Amino acid sequence: MLRIVLISLGLVLASCDSEVQTSSNIDANGSSVSVNTSALDPALDGPIRTIMMGYLDQIDTDYDAVASELMAFESQVGQFLENPETSSMNAMRSGWLTAQSSYELTTLHRYFSELVLSEEDVLTLFQLQYQINHWPILPGYVDYVADYQDSGIVNDITVILDLESLRQEHGVFDLAEASLGFHVLEFLIWGENKDRQSERPASDYRAVSELTNIQIDNGLQLDQISNNRRRQLLRINTEALLTDFGRSQEIWLENSENLRSRLTAMNSVETLILLIEAVTGMLTEEMLVRSLYPLLNGDYNESIQSPYSYSTQNAVSAQLSSVERLLLESRADDGRSLDTILVSLSTDFEEFFYQNFDASKECLVLLYSTLQSPGQTQGGSPTAAQTEFDVVECINLLTNMIDNLEQIKVSLSSSF
Repeated sequence: MLRIVLISLGLVLASCDSEVQTSSNIDANGSSVSVNTSALDPALDGPIRTIMMGYLDQIDTDYDAVASELMAFESQVGQFLENPETSSMNAMRSGWLTAQSSYELTTLHRYFSELVLSEEDVLTLFQLQYQINHWPILPGYVDYVADYQDSGIVNDITVILDLESLRQEHGVFDLAEASLGFHVLEFLIWGENKDRQSERPASDYRAVSELTNIQIDNGLQLDQISNNRRRQLLRINTEALLTDFGRSQEIWLENSENLRSRLTAMNSVETLILLIEAVTGMLTEEMLVRSLYPLLNGDYNESIQSPYSYSTQNAVSAQLSSVERLLLESRADDGRSLDTILVSLSTDFEEFFYQNFDASKECLVLLYSTLQSPGQTQGGSPTAAQTEFDVVECINLLTNMIDNLEQIKVSLSSSF
């Protein structure tokens, strides 16, 4: 196995009365570059506060967008269940992809929320996140899989299909035994789909209105037939997704006014550190710890977020886009963005960070677009060695980005 090339960073702190600190870093091509970090100009205090307020507005807008996309998806699910055909199923799949990408665009906001909300609210958001977007899931816990046609909640008539029951079943023995969330819905909509061509047929959702003689002899009722239970599970899961996201949005709105007052009064250095920590926390946890490190160890089940729709690259792209928007779109009255402020603090930030940012986005999207489930073979698919090489490359690029931001954070922290 290739060894991860860990980026070695040296931070040389100057004397306390020096205004410029210098450190070394590595660019996307592996060459050493100098990172010069300047003290924060007091004139940036106002612009930084304005940028933070703009970011809070962006959070409100993004949460509203997710709510809208989820309602559209719910409508598509309803239309599909009324007319379970291939065309309506494809529309529902498209709605899931749109809603899920919209939700992933808010990932950065969740990491920011963990830094500024109360412990009680953070714990509630953590539980809601587990109900909304946990992965990986155990597909056989939900419905039939190739080797077990009668498995899952759908086929276990002892499991009552209502929201309260599904909440009790969610992770009751293992975190992967999920009965709720985006990825349970993904499996219900696409099926195992191991070869990217064997999507779940719409016929799995055709309502059964008449029992066969064998079913009658076995004492079954219509609401116990797998197709009917699958329809009910799809409907309840969709409703639960809207309810759980709505609650997470309420928590944010309940805290919004107080947060604005607190953050406006906060020292501008602390404000910058908060934003940097949100970005580095998301990049580290979501991309490195949850996905790339397990993938490097060959654990495909743990590392692929959307294995049934093959859309993991969409989620990763949305998460990176949230960082890009934070850096470029929230602006002060004088036109300054967070990007220009960080450039003023680190003379090499613009070239170094974006060199790695652009390369990492390309690397990750390509990696997840071409990656296949274990045991699947197709002509032209990447070899294990090539996949490992690509994973290491993505890890190093992300690590470069994180370390560059950490350099600035250390410099800011030393100014207290």
